[in-house]
Order: sequence, then structure tokens, then C-alpha cells
Amino acid sequence: MIKMKKKIFIIMILLLLTGCSQQDNIDNNISEQIEKVEEVKNEYVDDNPITIGIYEKDINLVKEIELIKESGREIILSFYYTNKENLENNKQKENWYKYFSEYNNIDDYKIGFNFSFYVGETKIEKTILKPETFAFGPYFYIYIYDDINQPENTFYSHLEETDINENTIFSSIKIFLVEPSNITSPIKFTVFTYDGMDDFDENNNYRGNSKYEINVDLI
Repeated sequence: MIKMKKKIFIIMILLLLTGCSQQDNIDNNISEQIEKVEEVKNEYVDDNPITIGIYEKDINLVKEIELIKESGREIILSFYYTNKENLENNKQKENWYKYFSEYNNIDDYKIGFNFSFYVGETKIEKTILKPETFAFGPYFYIYIYDDINQPENTFYSHLEETDINENTIFSSIKIFLVEPSNITSPIKFTVFTYDGMDDFDENNNYRGNSKYEINVDLI
């Protein structure tokens, strides 16, 4: 009789342990499924349709450009929602609206920039989403312009942060060298379009495909 009770007790313990093990497996499976759902939920999807290009003199697509490495030298570059080799004319507003109108529902997209270069062995890099003229001082200044929302034949200056509103367009930029002698690499310049902060990774780097990149070679 005692042996029988021991057997029954052992069987109950085994059943209990088996039940706990099965419950643990169920809990683990549920946790794994939740993690997979969260991964899918957080997965970045780039549905940006815009092609963008960098142009010199509002007509020629820039692939690489040279700038004499001395104080006071400057270049002005414009941006259009295309990367055709050559545009039909150099009428900035006309070109802007022509290529903008080829897309639907892109009013929420904005233009941003990334600059990176080396001073000695130190890499300097920054993403620019608003006017920051002195972001790379003392090496060079950047002046951002909205050439599109301007009356014809009027003088206008570069944008300040207080000028920005929902209609502002970053249509061109001037890179003005100040003290470039310590720069030891080309200046890598990227223009991109984005419609939200999900287009940037945890380090604030653009991760979308709507971008165009050139090197500004200092000679």
C-alpha cells in the first residue's frame, strides 16, 4: 500500500512538472510571437517616390565639382525632383514646378542635407533640416535659399530659422569657404527628401532612397 502511494505521488509530481514545462513553452511561444509582431510593426518601409538631383547653373546635373581651396570661394547649387543630365532651360521656377507636378501627393515631403568631411583624422558630419549657416564654421558656411516663393525681380536673402513655414522650399544652397585649409578630404554633400522622422535612424542619419550625393573636391 505504501509503495502504491509513493507511485501515485511520483506520477502526480511528473504530471505537475510536465504541465509547468508545457506552460513555459506556451509562454515562450507567446513572447516570441509578440516580439515578431513588434519587429514587423517597427520595420521601416520607404515608400518615397521622389527622384532628386543637384544642379549647377540650374541646368546641368552635377556629378562632381571642384572648388579652389581658399577663403571666399563659393558655389551655388540647386535642386529639382529629377536627375536628368541636362534640363531644357535655366528658368528655376519653371523647372521646379515642372518636375514637382510630375508627382502626386508629395506636399508633405521636405528637402534636407547631409555634409561630411575630414579635418586631419577627425570626421565631421551633420544632417541639416533647417537653416544652420554656421553649422560647419570656421571651415565653411552654408546659406539655404527659397527661390521659389519669391516675387519676380526682387532681392531676397538666405533663409533664417524664423523664416520657415509649411510652404518653405529649400531650392538652392551656397557653400562659402571661410577657413578651409585644415580640411583634408572632399566635402561629401547629400541632398534628400523626407516626410517624417522615421526616415532617420537612431543616429539621425537619413535611411531612405530619395537622395543624391556628390563630392566637392577642394583643389
